[in-house]
Amino acid sequence: MPPTFPSATRSTSGPAPSATATTPSAIAGLTAWLGYHADAARTGAVPAGASLASARVAWTANLTSAVFGQPVVADGLVIAATESDRVFALNARTGQLAWSASLGAPLTNVASVAGCGNIDPLGITSTPVIDPATGTVYVVGEIADANGNVHHQLEGLNVTNGAVLLSENVDPPLPAGESPANLLQRAALALANRRIYIAYGGNYGDCGQYHGWLVGVETVGPPRLVSFEVASDGEGGAIWQSGGAPAIDANGDLYVSTGNANPDPPEGGPDPKAYTESVVKLSPTLAPLAAFKDTVAGGDEDLSTGNPVLLPGGAVFAVGKTDVGYVLNGQSLARTASIPDVCGSDPDGGPAYDAVTNRVFVPCRDGGIQVVNLSTDTLGPRLLGANSAPILIGSQLWAAQYPDGTVTEFDTATGARVQSVSAGSSIPNFASPSRALGLLLIGTDSGVTAFAG
Repeated sequence: MPPTFPSATRSTSGPAPSATATTPSAIAGLTAWLGYHADAARTGAVPAGASLASARVAWTANLTSAVFGQPVVADGLVIAATESDRVFALNARTGQLAWSASLGAPLTNVASVAGCGNIDPLGITSTPVIDPATGTVYVVGEIADANGNVHHQLEGLNVTNGAVLLSENVDPPLPAGESPANLLQRAALALANRRIYIAYGGNYGDCGQYHGWLVGVETVGPPRLVSFEVASDGEGGAIWQSGGAPAIDANGDLYVSTGNANPDPPEGGPDPKAYTESVVKLSPTLAPLAAFKDTVAGGDEDLSTGNPVLLPGGAVFAVGKTDVGYVLNGQSLARTASIPDVCGSDPDGGPAYDAVTNRVFVPCRDGGIQVVNLSTDTLGPRLLGANSAPILIGSQLWAAQYPDGTVTEFDTATGARVQSVSAGSSIPNFASPSRALGLLLIGTDSGVTAFAG
């Protein structure tokens, strides 16, 4: 019988974050940002809305802990989840606290407990998701109890007041001998089919025994957990996607990318374990429907360094550490095109897609945003000055440079750097901005910074 855990402690009080603001931000244009990269296809593209032509800091909120995921927005509130396992709702105009809620105690001394890892404390790492139909924001936190047990807790909170609407232990059905402490819930949450989908990989360093997992929990009634396990014939196969979310098509089917087996297989590929180094298409109940394996990925050439992006006409784009961009048939996941030499360093984070020009913008670990022209399956320029998952606001591309704390705007027509602004604090790895209510928002190592035009 699996261990049981006490209910997570919850509070809508606690220490208030400090916030500093200049003039109030303009509330205009896009009114919500509900989950990672704005839409289920994970394009990261939204209309231009209010101008950001002369971006400046509108407010900063010191939440005393890192925000790795994108801030999400609904009902005039900016909601940020922190590594302290606390969720904060901030007034979008001022950055002042509206409510906060605690899931419990985060895991500390992570490397000594798990054997590796580079996030400490380890609480809520993924981007939340909001269900606008019910006014619920969902988050998953890693919780450590007083006896040193670790589990992953899904909480559904009322957007307007933080009241707990759902609370479930969402650890996968682990094989005997494996521990939730060796799982990192890094990928953003996804909402579809009346379920919350939660992906897992390993901690930095791939220590211990673990598998990549995707689990789904129903949002109404009993959880009825469904799951998909990577490398069931071995170990590893993380679904981490540099924080990106599973993509979801019009039928409710899901698309994820997976990493290498653990320990690393031989260089040169293919990775021999089931569904490793792959893009996998899954039904709403997480039955595999199709898969593409990157046969040249060996060693640690992780395809899960970015999430799949769904393109018009049913195609799928994916890219990993082999620096090869793949265009796949959305039905069969058969390869239809390959674009080599993407980035020239690890592509890390969710690409953004511009349907107007049929181009994808891939973040590069060692610097720059690589433009890929999907009409000709060729590389465009590399936009220098950022290295993290970009978003498109009209024809303007915005992306962060981690860890130095700048956010930069690029003109996608010319490739020119338009402006760079400082978040006033360092930015976590793979952080991606979000956009709503006239604001550009970015998580930092201490909270949230909001920019306005």
